[in-house]
Amino acid sequence: MDENFKVIFLEEAEKFLESLDNKSRRKIIYNIRKAQVTRDSNLLKKLTN
Repeated sequence: MDENFKVIFLEEAEKFLESLDNKSRRKIIYNIRKAQVTRDSNLLKKLTN
């Protein structure tokens, strides 16, 4: 599959992901990978609070 964009994790982001439980970490990474190959506005919506 073609990627729409490339993701490079900063060291701080890697540390954050490592601090999460396995289920949460897998869900976040799954959504990032899904956003790379699809155009789903819900995955890239603006976060508040």
